[in-house]
Amino acid sequence: MSKNEANKTEEKQDKTKGRPKAKVDVEVLRRLCEIQCNNKEIAFVLGVSTDTLNRHFKMEMETGKALGKIALRRAQWRNAVEKNNVTMQIWLGKNVLMQSDNNLDSDDTQILPWKD
Repeated sequence: MSKNEANKTEEKQDKTKGRPKAKVDVEVLRRLCEIQCNNKEIAFVLGVSTDTLNRHFKMEMETGKALGKIALRRAQWRNAVEKNNVTMQIWLGKNVLMQSDNNLDSDDTQILPWKD
């Protein structure tokens, strides 16, 4: 190999293509996802693009968001049951058990009789 070819080989090894890989703290990413931050907010805090998050950390983000929802649901249930919060019990009944304030069995189309 000639001296000129050796220099070209060294130059190729020294030059890496693209920008340097972003270093993302996965624990910070998970915690931000747990409090339901959106992708733009997470990208800003971590100093990366939303494309990078979606491309390389999709599974970690989904896991973090799911853990946050589970924690919120657990807190709601505790509030409703252990603290006997009636408002939360009604809200959970309507949303989870499909309960309703409306009496759906009555015939609302009938006109009420008029008596003097």
